[in-house]
Amino acid sequence: LLAEEDIFVVHKKMDTAYFNSKSRELGLPIWKDEEMTKDIYDLMVCHEIAHALWTPLDMLESAAVRKINHSFVNIIEDARIERMVQDKYPGSVAVFNRGYNDLTAKDFFGIDGKDVSELNLIDRINLFFKKQKVEFSDEEKVWVKRVAETKTPDDVLNLSEELYVWMTENAPMEDEDGEEKTMSDPNGESGDEGETGEGDARAD
Repeated sequence: LLAEEDIFVVHKKMDTAYFNSKSRELGLPIWKDEEMTKDIYDLMVCHEIAHALWTPLDMLESAAVRKINHSFVNIIEDARIERMVQDKYPGSVAVFNRGYNDLTAKDFFGIDGKDVSELNLIDRINLFFKKQKVEFSDEEKVWVKRVAETKTPDDVLNLSEELYVWMTENAPMEDEDGEEKTMSDPNGESGDEGETGEGDARAD
């Protein structure tokens, strides 16, 4: 009903949720009862039906053709569709707030004990839109504002491409050991064609 179409809903033992824009399948994870709270479940449903409503398959195909970084696209698209679903279904605002509180409590984002300020800009943007406490420089705040203002899939693709180039040219991407200062795939995605993850910033 929320997706306004006959999507396929499946439950699997996996780390997070996903929506496949090609097969129209929404996958929800099977977790232990004490880990999967009602609010986390509802958050994942709201997030994934937002992909069903507003993330077109040709957007993901265009990203691949243009060789735009997959994680950048997913993070910025997650911010866009979560804003849109909360506008469409006002009751989901509280669902997102409670759900992210529960995810934070179980350290779903894997940031307990870490210095979040050392993460690169795209990871911090991801965490910020997942209602985590993150700080930005004045220059970085311009990018955060632009992410918050995306309206169309083309906006997302163009901004993803532009931000990736800016970060490559301006932000140190490696630490002293030559290792990239970033979290694991922030959306926990398999990278299958047409598939978008939960966007949980671990993060679909």
